[in-house]
Amino acid sequence: MNDDRERGSKLEVEAPNTSRPPRQDRETVRLKTGEERSDDAPEPPRETSTGAARGAAASDTNRPVIISALYLSSVVLGLTGLVAFILALVWKSEPGEPWEASHYDYHIMTFLLWAGTTLFAVILIFTIIGALLGFPLLLLALVWLLIRSIMSLIRALNREPMPNPGTWLA
Repeated sequence: MNDDRERGSKLEVEAPNTSRPPRQDRETVRLKTGEERSDDAPEPPRETSTGAARGAAASDTNRPVIISALYLSSVVLGLTGLVAFILALVWKSEPGEPWEASHYDYHIMTFLLWAGTTLFAVILIFTIIGALLGFPLLLLALVWLLIRSIMSLIRALNREPMPNPGTWLA
């Protein structure tokens, strides 16, 4: 105790060593299936991946999915169908994955047939006799758009090409 008083009551404490040895000096421990990790075991090395690979694994969003979502939202918002059509035209000319090309053709065909049928139905609605056919045709065109968009969405999420992009039916 006298020694502490002679030093001037200052207690000197060394900071703990928190530095880790270089990566090459550490041991790698791999756990077997069913084995639990203890707190004192070194942390296994983490695998690093590129940003593109990590982004693709984290989300299944791709260009045909975006276009399908825009078509589906056009039921409520209206103009997003036109945006989807323009995106399909632009993205068709850009290089991408091989399965995407059939989706672009399918989406372009979907818009053209949907717009033509809707325009024809609206013209029929303004005629006296055609009003009886115009409203059901307009509803049919809407259901047809929903079915084609959902079919494309399912295949795009699985990264599969559309089997028959030029067909009128689903």
